[in-house]
Amino acid sequence: MHKSMKKVLFWLAKIFKIDLTVEKIVYRDVIVEVPKIVEKNVALEGVIEGDITVKGNLIVEGSLTVQGEVTCYKVKGK
Repeated sequence: MHKSMKKVLFWLAKIFKIDLTVEKIVYRDVIVEVPKIVEKNVALEGVIEGDITVKGNLIVEGSLTVQGEVTCYKVKGK
């Protein structure tokens, strides 16, 4: 509704002694995506299925057999 029209309506309501109530509804929707972190204990023997993320150093003493791809990133300065 235009601002001047609103003023006219309230002015007429005041003249004719009509009680106008104004209702304001405010909606606030916030969607936040939170990554789900699942910690698992790793068995020392056997097969681990699924994705594994290692935070920190990974030291392998012995052999490492990979079926698939291996990606390695080198941090500059180290």
